[in-house]
Amino acid sequence: MVTENLKNSRVTSAAVEPMFVERWSSKAFADKPLTDDQIAALFEAAHWAPSASNRQPWAFVYATDGPDRERFNSVLNENNRLWASGAAMIVFVFARTVDDEGNKIRTAHFDTGAAWMSLALQANRMGLNTRAMGGIDLEAAYDTADVPRATFETICAIAVGTRGTDADLHPRMVKQNFANDRKDVAEVVFKGKYTG
Repeated sequence: MVTENLKNSRVTSAAVEPMFVERWSSKAFADKPLTDDQIAALFEAAHWAPSASNRQPWAFVYATDGPDRERFNSVLNENNRLWASGAAMIVFVFARTVDDEGNKIRTAHFDTGAAWMSLALQANRMGLNTRAMGGIDLEAAYDTADVPRATFETICAIAVGTRGTDADLHPRMVKQNFANDRKDVAEVVFKGKYTG
């Protein structure tokens, strides 16, 4: 069995808080439910994320068990179902892209991303694991979560739970389950002008 240290060998090029490199999106989840207090803390953190004009355009709709969870699992693509069905909770993430007056909310996706990152960091601080996935039926998510298409855009789904081990994974997923590295900072940050 691969140890956690070998799964995450990230090294930073500048001094940052450890939580940024300790957080990684494992596909392995232990068979352990989340408590109501844990769920409340995750969404509390997300709701304090910064947003333009304080619009808070995100919507999180979640399921943990029963018929709701079965419906949520059915929206995931086949590969994601292999591992995400083991998570304690599935969350669908939506961005409100149109306000009450019919105006486009230009920063909706940016703000929703900030809320997701707040949730992910809070989960990490609580010893939990999160993994976002784009591999979902974006249209089916509207009906499954009963979210209006006219004002929201489906962004992704998030699996949340207690981090598991390789033994909790479908064998096909084990080789894919490690903390990915990132591009060099110089490839994405530019002083004065873009030189990429």
